[in-house]
This record gives sequence, structure tokens and C-alpha cells, in this order.
Amino acid sequence: MPSSTDETSGERRAGETLRSAREALGMSIPEAAYSLKLNARQIEAIESGRFDQLPGTAFTRGFLRNYARLLKIDPAPLLAELEPPASDATVELAPASNAHGNMPEVGRGRFRRSVLPGVAAALALLGIVVVGWYYDTQKSKPQEDLVASLPPSQAPAFAPGAQGGEGTAAVPPAVEAAPVPVPVPVPVPVPVPASVSPAAPAGSSPTPAAPVVAVPAATPAKEVPAAAVVADAAKPGSDRLVFDFAQDSWVEIKDAAGKVVFSRLGKAGTREQVDVKPPFSAVIGNARSVKLERNGAPVDLGLAAKATVARLKIE
Repeated sequence: MPSSTDETSGERRAGETLRSAREALGMSIPEAAYSLKLNARQIEAIESGRFDQLPGTAFTRGFLRNYARLLKIDPAPLLAELEPPASDATVELAPASNAHGNMPEVGRGRFRRSVLPGVAAALALLGIVVVGWYYDTQKSKPQEDLVASLPPSQAPAFAPGAQGGEGTAAVPPAVEAAPVPVPVPVPVPVPVPASVSPAAPAGSSPTPAAPVVAVPAATPAKEVPAAAVVADAAKPGSDRLVFDFAQDSWVEIKDAAGKVVFSRLGKAGTREQVDVKPPFSAVIGNARSVKLERNGAPVDLGLAAKATVARLKIE
């Protein structure tokens, strides 16, 4: 029988192959976990060959196949590492001494009772194998067919980049600028001319002039202090970044020392605002569904996007 050492070494070789391919693409563990809908601990277990920490052989094979396709490598050699090596032991079969004899009639019922439980167990094992094979084939579909948008109640509780060991600074949500009131034009009072009575004919009594009705002047609009209509500005020496998310996407920003200063999973249809002191770097997942403004000016993420991830470096 194959030893557990041989199986462990095969799993370790498969994990090292995946780690090398991921590092060659410049992809981090949180990025790989986000793309595969796994957590960072499962990615680390796969790359270190600790397959005993994964949920069963069928799931493990599916994880390896999807991870290999994400990294654009052939999954067949990796799956072969999971197969135990064939045993070199030979079994010699000797003919039974009573091969040509007749089975006694008395023991035939006892033989049936001893064989039937074994047949039932074999059928049950065959059913388990068929179910595992079906699930494995379903897991082998391209990752693009498996990705589905998460509703808000099922969004991941962790933000990409938080598993990498770096501290994540909590950033309060952006404060929306106060609406600027539109000044109301002051109505100009229109003078009403006095009524002019026509000249009375000679000999007639003079007709009294019509009374003049005074029109009150319109009340001037109340002035609004200038400080109430000025929106909050970015902190001195900092850049203001505004993210508009059309779909779920994550953002991670690091300062010049490599410390994570902002890490957030943006929900579809929301806006995030953060003030960052340059120089800094940013990684944006699902960049095609994100619009970015820096100090009010739009930033084209298509120039910095690699696949669906954009990497920016602001000096």
C-alpha cells in the first residue's frame, strides 16, 4: 500500500506549483481568495499541501482545478499528484484444493447469508462514488460560470488584504456635502401710478380723484451665511479619493511605508470617500465597475487595470 508520506509529498508539490504560478502573476492571496469565492486560510492550506484541512477529497479536487484555471495552468498534473502510486506488490493465486468439487447442499444457505451483506456494502460504496463523481464534474466548470453577485445579507465579512497580516485602519464613511441653497430673487416693488381723472366739462362739478392704493414692498430674502454652503474640503496635504461602485468591488490603499490605511468592500450602488496623504498605492478589484475621482478629477482605471484588478501608484 502507498505510504502517507508519498501522499503528503504529492500534495506539497501541487501546492508549491500553485504558489509559484500565483506569485509569477503578481497576485496576492486575498485576490486569489476573492476570485475563487474562498477564504485566505483555504488558499494557504492548498499552497502548503495541508489538504487535511480542506472539506473532503471531492471538494479538494474542485478547488485545485479552479485554482489552476485561474492561474492559467494545466490542472491535470496537479490532480495526478493526489492519486496514490500503484503498489508493486504481486499477489500469487493458488487454486483451491476443492476447485473441482461440489458445494455441499447443507452449507449453501449459510453461504448466501455471508455473501449478501458484502454485496449490499459494495452497492452502497458504488452509489457514494457516483455521487462524488457527479459533484466533481459540476465543480470543473469554468470559474466565470460559478461567480454570482452576493446579496447584501451574504456579503463576505472580511475585506481583501486584511488576511495578509497588515493592520487595517478603520475609516469612517464619507460625509456628504451639505446642499447649497439657491438664492431667491428679491422682487422689485412696482409703483402704482396715481389715477388721473379726466378733465371735467365746463359747468360740471369736479369729480374726486380715485384713491391711490399703496402696494407694500416684497420682503427681501433671508441671507444665508457663507460658511453654511461651503462643502468640507480634503485635509491639508492630502488627496481626496471618491469611489462610485456599480457592482460589488473591494479597495485597498497603502501609504508610502506599505501600511494599509484603507480597506473596504464597496457595495453596488454606493459611494466611498477617503482622504489619503501622497505618496500612496491602491489596488482595486472588479475595476471595470468602479469610477474614481481624485480631487474632483476623474481617473481612468482602464490604463492601470490588469484583467479585472487595477493597481495605482500616486506620487
